Amino acid sequence: MRAFSLSLLMLCSGSAVAAVQERFEPADWQLLATVHTSSPDSIVASNGFLSDESHHVTLPSTVLNALVEDGTYPDPRVGMNNFLIPDVSEQGSPWRAPWWYRSEFRFPKTRPGELVWLNLDGINYRADVWLNGRQIAAADTVVGMFRRFRFDVTDLIRPGKDNTLAIKIHQVDHPGTPSPGTQFILFGPNRGQAADIWRDETLKMSGGWDCAPVVRDRNMGIYQPVYFTVTGPATFADPHITTSLPDGDTLTARVALTVPVVNHSDRTLTGRLTARISSIEETDFVTYKKKASRLITPIRLTRDVTVAPGDTAVVTFTADIAEPPLWWPNGYGEQPMQRAVVRFAPKGAPSTEWTDDFAIREVKAHLMPRDYDAHDGKQTEHGLYYTVNGRKIFARGGWLQPDILLNNSRRNVYDQARLIAALGANIVGSEDMPAPSEDWLDAFDKYGLMYWHVFHQCYRMFPGRDSQHNPDDHSLALAHVRDEICRYRNHPSLIAWVGVNEVLPAEDLYLATKAAVQELDPSRHFIPTTSVSWDVDSLTPYLKPDLPIGTTDDGAPDYAWAPSDYYFDKIDEVYTQMFKNELGMPAPPVYENLRKFIPTIDKPFDVRDRLWPLDSVWAEHGAWCANNFVYRGFDNAIRTFYSDPESAADYALKAQLLGADGYRAMVEAANHRAWDITTGVMLWKINSCWPDVAWQVYDWYLTPNAAYYFTKKAMEQLHLQLNANTETVSLINHSDKPAGPIVAEARITDFFLKDKWVRRDTVTAAPESYSELFRLPNPGRLAAVYLVTLTLSDLDGNQISRNTYWRYSQHPNFYWLLRMQPGTLTCDTDFRRVDDEYEVDVTLTCGDDGCAFFKHLTISDSEDGSSIDPVFWSDNFVTLLPGETVRLKARFAADLLPAGSKPVVRIDYQQKE
Repeated sequence: MRAFSLSLLMLCSGSAVAAVQERFEPADWQLLATVHTSSPDSIVASNGFLSDESHHVTLPSTVLNALVEDGTYPDPRVGMNNFLIPDVSEQGSPWRAPWWYRSEFRFPKTRPGELVWLNLDGINYRADVWLNGRQIAAADTVVGMFRRFRFDVTDLIRPGKDNTLAIKIHQVDHPGTPSPGTQFILFGPNRGQAADIWRDETLKMSGGWDCAPVVRDRNMGIYQPVYFTVTGPATFADPHITTSLPDGDTLTARVALTVPVVNHSDRTLTGRLTARISSIEETDFVTYKKKASRLITPIRLTRDVTVAPGDTAVVTFTADIAEPPLWWPNGYGEQPMQRAVVRFAPKGAPSTEWTDDFAIREVKAHLMPRDYDAHDGKQTEHGLYYTVNGRKIFARGGWLQPDILLNNSRRNVYDQARLIAALGANIVGSEDMPAPSEDWLDAFDKYGLMYWHVFHQCYRMFPGRDSQHNPDDHSLALAHVRDEICRYRNHPSLIAWVGVNEVLPAEDLYLATKAAVQELDPSRHFIPTTSVSWDVDSLTPYLKPDLPIGTTDDGAPDYAWAPSDYYFDKIDEVYTQMFKNELGMPAPPVYENLRKFIPTIDKPFDVRDRLWPLDSVWAEHGAWCANNFVYRGFDNAIRTFYSDPESAADYALKAQLLGADGYRAMVEAANHRAWDITTGVMLWKINSCWPDVAWQVYDWYLTPNAAYYFTKKAMEQLHLQLNANTETVSLINHSDKPAGPIVAEARITDFFLKDKWVRRDTVTAAPESYSELFRLPNPGRLAAVYLVTLTLSDLDGNQISRNTYWRYSQHPNFYWLLRMQPGTLTCDTDFRRVDDEYEVDVTLTCGDDGCAFFKHLTISDSEDGSSIDPVFWSDNFVTLLPGETVRLKARFAADLLPAGSKPVVRIDYQQKE
């Protein structure tokens, strides 16, 4: 049948999926295990089929996610609940046999000559597809998690009548057995993986990873939208938008729009192809909107096009825009978005329209060389950096993970992007989202987050090991690569195609991946791998033409706790530090959130338990440590520097202190040699895929921890910092404009809250620079533990930057830090409704009778209610010296408050008397 022969010819027609006049998404989906029905597939896929074993499901959703949502299974993210769910590797597991997704719906009426297409944007792992009792595709061809499928169903759909769509989802080919799949031993080895899953083109971490639990159904299901589209007899195959600054300045931009017009009919089509480019006047951020500050004059371009039956005509439009509104990375300018609308109106046939959003910017990649003395003589390292619209960008950001059950709603995605932008980051990547939903890229576009797209997941293959040829089907892997390029290449946030993270595919797959980028999107930078840790000459000589990479995660610092000065010392050594793309340390959530997923957290104190309050639940949720790799050193530092915990809440507080100082140091160390040695830094990670105690600056509940706010300080465009290895105060300017004159102040305050030393200098800062201003004295025996307060202000006294450090003069012991005299703290709040959000101004004032140290502010719906999240604070975990005042701002979605309740600001973490 003609309608079905096109299905696999359109695999790379990413944008063509959107080439529509109408989009229809079936609702009222039912989920049914095939083992619970003996009916033939054609009956299950027909109208009127009923089963008492069906579950309601809202798409997109994996099978397990749906069964957790309806209470069939407990939430695997909490405690040890995951072990109450059978694993696919077990005999009798419900995930071994396929599952049906089916929906009965009335399809809208269509016009004569229109085509109807069924679109699957993401399934895992194989699918049989049925419409109205007829099979339109089988699991031998509909396979692979990271590509989309499209089918011409014009001959089977019943416009204006009832229809049934049924999709039978099959398990991955090699689900594997977790080895061992548990992480119960404190500071023990990680849980291992169901390594066989690496052979398939599916999500690696579904089989378990050091930072991810084993997903019992391996995320089988439909994890991205399913919908119908209606077009004319012609569609657009992957329209491609590129922008450039052809004159080398920002006065003129060129937009090129390439439109392949595909004729699906049996007659020649002749008609007018029209492209319209205009500005988006108001950008939607889900919980708020933002108006554009400047609009372009709309552009209309036309061309008469003739396309033979079954043929494709490729048309390229170009337009020059004077004084264009340019897209900038976060912190460097605005992110104005434009819209392209393309319409083909063939004579005597229905038209087809395609719409996509883009932005005007030009991104270029560069390598900065740096010579250094190595053990075997002089060597040269290279630091990767980007220019956007001709301006150098110092990359600051990190890596993201999807929810472990792939349950990231559009609201959740936008909230995360907002948290990352508010952090001050400008670059993100993901080794665990090879085919993210459009929501992620749309949010990155709007928030100015430069995105590294990684094709092949790390450690599924490794040169010289048995896994080096994974996955089994390289042609399927390449089909994924090509579809991902076609799907995402119009997003302005996407600045680089990354072959793989940390490893390298086999030669044939590597070269084919590289060639696909050169063919389908040569405008973007190609990064072969993010790190090289093997003998290239003997194992992967095919990589040599693409070296140096200019970025790495190899070597220290890595993923465990280290003292702050260590990060600065490593930068000064130069080796592998120019663009460090992964480093991190444990950073547990706040106590209130720890209680949500560690049910044993408040167990009674046991004097015989030297690791109290930690236990196997903590271990399963991230407190593992083989070879001192993650949590052991962090826990030891808490007990050594801050004393043994007096309660679980006390432990959580001390963990916040340790994480805050550590994450700030990672970024400030990169700052202190910016553009001399360093060109960028990326954290592993920014978020977590489930409730966890390691590697994150905001948690699964979207609550920032203290590390978030101290990293936020370090990522300021204009920043005053203390270099931990030399006690030198440095001024950092990441902007392209000079700063100053401004006033830099450093203040040392002892345990008794007496100022021991104060210095104020009026300074200036050159663009894109660091400058070392002065060195702090050591208070010696006068102050065993002391605070250093750095402030940067304009000449009128308006504060630009504030940064508080806690230091020791001789011995690394902060026992007394939390026992400084607490001051009387007053908190004035002013709440107001702004569209769909609340905004609050908070004024904190500390009395002269003491200090307010490390105060954590939360917002709840009552004095004793639970905190609401996410809340977007200007600052938090704040410290005030006697008599000081600080003003904070926060915003949050109004629908987070129950009807009739009034928001309340609470202050946690009280000092000990």
